[in-house]
Amino acid sequence: MRTKVVLSIATMLMLVIGVAAIASNMGFKIDISLKAGGASNWVSLPYHNQYTDAASIFTDVGVATQVSRWDNTTNTFQTYGARGGIDFSIDPGQAYLVKVSVNKDWIVVGSHNPSLALSLQAGGASNWISVPYHTTAADAADLFSQIPNVSQLSRWDNTTNTFQTYGARGGINFPITKGEGVLVKVTSAASWTPAHY
Repeated sequence: MRTKVVLSIATMLMLVIGVAAIASNMGFKIDISLKAGGASNWVSLPYHNQYTDAASIFTDVGVATQVSRWDNTTNTFQTYGARGGIDFSIDPGQAYLVKVSVNKDWIVVGSHNPSLALSLQAGGASNWISVPYHTTAADAADLFSQIPNVSQLSRWDNTTNTFQTYGARGGINFPITKGEGVLVKVTSAASWTPAHY
């Protein structure tokens, strides 16, 4: 009888440990609404995903007119479109700008990498990041409290075609939306591993 109890407890512990390991590297399938008409769709991808370069995103979206990223080294956009351009590599944790010719619901799948630390550059750098889909932050104020040396968080609002910005003095406490990229500015360079549940 005692052996059965010990085996039952050991089995339950293995299940709990297994579930904890899965939860830290959760898989995701999300439907990202891409707006047309010149809208700037800043998208957040799972840290492990199927995309290797801008061309692979462009092809998968199907109605994309361009895929871009902000390059902090040159302070310029790198853009790939139907006529080519810079076919940049896809880096985990970075957000990407996707423009489309018609409204599109884009299905994205992937999983999280709980050990990935995002490098945030200072000196006015625009760090467009992918926030984990299972972030513990509900809004800009929550996210602001988690990031070291942060001075400002922004999101692009396709409804008003303006930035919504939150900083140390307040601002618009926008919701953190799954699949949406966030612009982070910091006062000094920082490494940040996003919190998640």
